Amino acid sequence: MPDLNTLDNLYTILGLAVPGLIVLFVRAQFVTGRNPPASAAFLSYCIVSLIYYALVSPFVNLVLSTDKSSFGNAFAWFALIFVGPAVLGFLLGINVQKNLFRRALQRFGLNPVHAIPTAWDWKFGRMGEEWVLVTLKDGTRFAGFCGPESFMSSDPEERDIYIQWIHDIDGENNWSPRGETDVLITPGEIQSIEFWPYTSQENDNEQE
Repeated sequence: MPDLNTLDNLYTILGLAVPGLIVLFVRAQFVTGRNPPASAAFLSYCIVSLIYYALVSPFVNLVLSTDKSSFGNAFAWFALIFVGPAVLGFLLGINVQKNLFRRALQRFGLNPVHAIPTAWDWKFGRMGEEWVLVTLKDGTRFAGFCGPESFMSSDPEERDIYIQWIHDIDGENNWSPRGETDVLITPGEIQSIEFWPYTSQENDNEQE
């Protein structure tokens, strides 16, 4: 690794690592899992930075050719190091959530490994407002509504779920609202989760 005692070497390290760090950080806001371990993180940042620089190489050449003492040069460097990677990370995150690139490859008979590591992350990462029925390992069932105030963990070690509205279930599987009752289900207790589409009209009828 270059000596960090000189300012030029420090700029070199930052120029290699920062764009990749920003790309992966922004992308991580859309997808969980498969984050590199701390020991390999710096190398991952550098590799992603080099790919980014290859994509924006015409802009890099333009920045290098501008007057280093001008305000425009400072702004161009800021855009190159910070704004560009943030935009790329955003596009990569959207691509993962919408499954765009993978679908394109599948049209050519290719089936790459999915970028989202688990079905839990895939479902809850794209889930809107839905009715759910959670069955625990001991047979206990919780029916309810998962909306904007509900929460599903994105930590692979803590697969807990918080449901904001709970319903009682009778012997004929009819649901009746409990009122302002919610539930937090801790990790390791869930056996299965069933989902149903939600409409605002259904909720209005439930609360009347």
